[in-house]
Amino acid sequence: MSAIPGPPGHPLLGVVPAFERDMLGALEESFAAYGDCVAYRFGPGWGGIGFTAVAAYHPDDVARALLDSAVFGRDTVGFTVIRESIGDGLLTLTGETWRRHRRIVQQLFTARRVAGYGALMAAEAERTVAATTGHGDVVDLHDLMQRYTLRVVGRALFGDDIDAVVGELQELVGLLGETSTARRLQLFRLPLSLPTPRNRTLRDVRRRLFAIADAVLDGCAHDADPAAENLLTRLRGARDEDTGAGLSDQEIRDEVLGFLLAGHETTAGALTFTLHELGRRPDIQDRIAAAGPEADALVRASVMEGMRLYPPAHTTERVTLVDTEIAGYPVRAGTQVLISPWVTHRHPAFWPDAHRFDPSRFVGTHERPRYAYLPFGGGARACVGMQFALQEATVVLKALLARFRVDTVGHDMTLTPLLTLRPDGPVNARLTARVPAGVR
Repeated sequence: MSAIPGPPGHPLLGVVPAFERDMLGALEESFAAYGDCVAYRFGPGWGGIGFTAVAAYHPDDVARALLDSAVFGRDTVGFTVIRESIGDGLLTLTGETWRRHRRIVQQLFTARRVAGYGALMAAEAERTVAATTGHGDVVDLHDLMQRYTLRVVGRALFGDDIDAVVGELQELVGLLGETSTARRLQLFRLPLSLPTPRNRTLRDVRRRLFAIADAVLDGCAHDADPAAENLLTRLRGARDEDTGAGLSDQEIRDEVLGFLLAGHETTAGALTFTLHELGRRPDIQDRIAAAGPEADALVRASVMEGMRLYPPAHTTERVTLVDTEIAGYPVRAGTQVLISPWVTHRHPAFWPDAHRFDPSRFVGTHERPRYAYLPFGGGARACVGMQFALQEATVVLKALLARFRVDTVGHDMTLTPLLTLRPDGPVNARLTARVPAGVR
């Protein structure tokens, strides 16, 4: 078998400079040049310095990497850095500890319980709409959507709003993404305990995030009404159906922090990017605003298409536990494997005219591999809050588009692939109130 092809990169640093400059662009370009399996050298490749990672872009290989836990594990650089940053929750845990947490947490996100948050989401969507004048004002969609999703997750978690910490959380999410991404790309990752400037910044961000979580948790009495509808009370009362055990205070803190961060940041990004694209498609907006029988399906399809073009979880990783093959190439045990929804969602074999925003891709039935689309991951570790996020997104989109016409201001949007995909700066749009039928 031949060696896996890939970009030559810098003689000493490999692909590190290209990834630091434009990771998503580098991934796309190498896929176009080398195909479904690409090798990326980080570092010089000699003297034990650096490593080579292999990307799997075809849906069949993505499925194997996500589903075959006997061959592909999660003890990777990326997940280690996330664990250092936000502790041990569903995202970073492995083995039986993860299975225990999953059995407990998934009780909070059954279809019936997610549907029960519909009124809360509708109220927060109406609050978001009411705070916008509709006089043609230009707003930052990302700020608007972050505040909406933070309020939803705050009220869903604690039964109350978290307005007092919204500003600080927005700041810390950005800092966390920047510092942890930089640490992930380091060829030499010094222990976090050493007081380098980057380590001090990451430790300070982590301390402040933990302090926010602790303060909010301390404000919620442990003897709260067990019949309360918020997620925190349910989490404290939930028990593993196999063992009867619950989660410790530390475990609850780490899960709550994960809910606060992942539960708002990914959905806010998906909404921002979807609205940015809809702002250039008044025809789709008008069909949604008409509130006909197709409106609900079209709103959901628009969100799903937004997450295809701009997957919040743009890349993830696995590590080979044994010698194996990817796309016919031999891959040794211990190899880091990159999975990139950003690239796979643009695979021309499954997504014609892949860079065009087209919600009709998700209306009706379409023949494509299951793992050609994976904004929420897949397999046993698929995002437990997927239905919550989709409902939260469709509720606010319907409310906004029923009341306003959205016009994208400018056509370029610079992206930053940190822990999640984020816009690099404001995403501006003009919101203009719709004139009700019969009114002139």
